Amino acid sequence: MSDQSLSMDGTNPESAITSEEQAARSARDRQRLHAVGFQHLQFVVGGLLIWGASGYWFATSPGLLITILSLAGGYVIGSMLGGIGHEWGHYTGARLSGSLAPVSKERQGFFFFNFKMEENSRAQFLAMSVGGPTANWLMVLIALVALPTDNAFAFAALVATLTGIAVNVCVFEFPVIYDVSNGADPRATIDQRLVDVAKTPWYLNAGLLSGGALGALLLVLI
Repeated sequence: MSDQSLSMDGTNPESAITSEEQAARSARDRQRLHAVGFQHLQFVVGGLLIWGASGYWFATSPGLLITILSLAGGYVIGSMLGGIGHEWGHYTGARLSGSLAPVSKERQGFFFFNFKMEENSRAQFLAMSVGGPTANWLMVLIALVALPTDNAFAFAALVATLTGIAVNVCVFEFPVIYDVSNGADPRATIDQRLVDVAKTPWYLNAGLLSGGALGALLLVLI
């Protein structure tokens, strides 16, 4: 591994691992990565196909039911896409920085890898952290440019949800990135940020407010 993979105390946690053990770990990690990647791809493709089908239904038989389903579907699928994209953004940032971040054997929700906080450097933590919000805003841009607007309700709900998630991600991540870049302990900073965010009333949630405003604006403009 490169010097970037040294831990924060300057030691290399992989130095005691034999080449055979490392090769076996790498092979196992690739297998798990392929499995979770294919699973998430199924979610994304299936979700977008269902979302797209609502446009045909809305065009051929508009009504209250499809309007409600379009709004609900845009929210649900947007939440799924935002969650998956966010985690892959973190993972990409971790891998590009050379971090030790193996794919987890047991996964919870969309969380699929374990960033080794003690073994990775501060710079690697920051690279991993930046990857998440970058991916979220990239998804908002792709949705605005690439998705059809035939069903205004489905489009507005999906884009508004992606935007709300991206805003909330930034509200959470940027203070962590700032504090850690100025010398704070990554794990303690995350724990404290979780406490701080939990104290925010739902009606002051930045993602909810911005996403709702954007959704309403899109419905007016489309």
